[in-house]
Amino acid sequence: MEIRKGTIEEFKLLWKYSESTTYRYFLGNITSKNTEFWTVDLDGLLVGELYIFFDSPDKDEANGVNRAYLCAFRINKEYQNKGYGQLLMSKVLDRTKELGITEVTIGIDNREYDKLHEFYSKFGFNEVVKEKTIDLHYLNKRGKPQQYMEPYKLMIRKEEKR
Repeated sequence: MEIRKGTIEEFKLLWKYSESTTYRYFLGNITSKNTEFWTVDLDGLLVGELYIFFDSPDKDEANGVNRAYLCAFRINKEYQNKGYGQLLMSKVLDRTKELGITEVTIGIDNREYDKLHEFYSKFGFNEVVKEKTIDLHYLNKRGKPQQYMEPYKLMIRKEEKR
């Protein structure tokens, strides 16, 4: 088992060359190096993904300087509750620290808020930046950001000063 930065080809395979607007958006951001794709590799089988966006149109998410945004954090259903998500999150947070990023944000989906909030709070995501109804990183068929009726929370983790 290895937690590592994935390649563009692995991203394409994982997303099954979907050609959706969201797929093209992520691919463009990975290609331009605004985004890093991280994965859980079990002997060549990719069972998880997490993306670091270094800049975002919403500067509360990522500002291109010291704040990054994590999104599309997924572990395949059959591999959940085995510690892979914790390992992936830890590795990605180590990576942001290595890059000198002092603030990391993540959105908490309303559908599984309690479970996700408990998980993310273990990693220091304890402060709400704001509530949002628009997901700038999930695009509809027309290329427009997804709008939700109920707001979700954008949480932040700040690197502790030494």
